[in-house]
Amino acid sequence: DLSCLRCPPSISHPIPDQGAMAMYSPVGAGFPQNGMQAMMIESGPNGVGANGLPFMDEDEKDSARGKMIGAVIGLLTVPRVLGFLVAWAIAHFGSSLQYTVRIRALGDDMGYLYIGAYVFSFMVSFLNKYPMVYKGQVIKNGSGNLSSNMQIFKVLAAPGSQPLPYVVLEDEGTVGEYNRANRSLHHFNENVASVIVNIVLAGRVFAFPVFILVCIFSFGRLLHQIMYAEGGYGKHGLGFAVSQLVDTILEGLVLFIAIVSFSGWAF
Repeated sequence: DLSCLRCPPSISHPIPDQGAMAMYSPVGAGFPQNGMQAMMIESGPNGVGANGLPFMDEDEKDSARGKMIGAVIGLLTVPRVLGFLVAWAIAHFGSSLQYTVRIRALGDDMGYLYIGAYVFSFMVSFLNKYPMVYKGQVIKNGSGNLSSNMQIFKVLAAPGSQPLPYVVLEDEGTVGEYNRANRSLHHFNENVASVIVNIVLAGRVFAFPVFILVCIFSFGRLLHQIMYAEGGYGKHGLGFAVSQLVDTILEGLVLFIAIVSFSGWAF
């Protein structure tokens, strides 16, 4: 008897063959359990839950969580290794004697300031990457512009009334382009504090290389915003990669200065 099944007013589902559809409990999707009440959703690989988000069972969520944890660890380590190697190359193959003199002139205890800046920069990066652990359990990989959403909102309803689907950003037409352009701006704001700190501190020693890096970083951010707005989610990847790599190179320069300051190493 399927008479107990109800769907949100905005979603219409014909009664299908049981092999094509599956029962779904609102619990775990942001909906409260209401007695024997349940909802019917599409259960295929492209299925959409009654809350409007891609349907994911518990196994999919667990798998996504594991993958996202691995991705976060990778994003926090691999770019920093590359960034430090590039920073070392700048110091070694550039005006190394001049750089050494400038580091010595900073003072014996200035290494603590630079280590502190590096820790701060890592913290900013961690705060930006960590939400990915949960994002993977809410928005499936390959969901397109749905992945642009930083938050998922709900509509308040009277007690006992049918819960409505979640609210997300409009992603179609000019409004969608406007939303994605502003999403890129927010992403910049989320990361820029550490970039500014690294520019100022690294620039005390590596003035010309930092100037070049700032120009590349700016190009990456411009590319990020334009491609995000015009092309949609995923098209901003190149701009993201360029700006993030430059950020880690600046970090690497700051860490390099701290190491030389503490060790007395001449390069």
